[in-house]
Amino acid sequence: MKKSLVVISLLILAGCSTEPVLPQHAKEVLASKDFRQKPNTTSVTIIRDKGFVSGACAITSYVNGKPVAELETGEKVTAYLPAGEVVVGAGFAGKGLCSGAPKKEREFVIKENTPRVLRIFIDQSGNVDILPMTIN
Repeated sequence: MKKSLVVISLLILAGCSTEPVLPQHAKEVLASKDFRQKPNTTSVTIIRDKGFVSGACAITSYVNGKPVAELETGEKVTAYLPAGEVVVGAGFAGKGLCSGAPKKEREFVIKENTPRVLRIFIDQSGNVDILPMTIN
């Protein structure tokens, strides 16, 4: 009985966190038409963490309020953006159990010919957030 409780406790703890996914391991999702590659744009890759927290719910990524793509765990989308300031957001767009707090938005600066990688994660309270990600 004690072993069962320990195993269940470990599973619950493992389900309370998400972990980053490297770009080369994330499954590519096609960006909406507005964000496909064009001249004078720079790539911004948005990767959703993997993990059990809200794992059955898609998260919609946004740029300047426009939807880019719906991402499941371990998926990525590449948006091509002109240089300058941009507001990137993420949030649940579903209904019922897949609805949550309003989307979280953050401002980023896109530099010409300097690709960016951003990470969507969910904290232990179920809040979605988006932050820069470095790749080493």
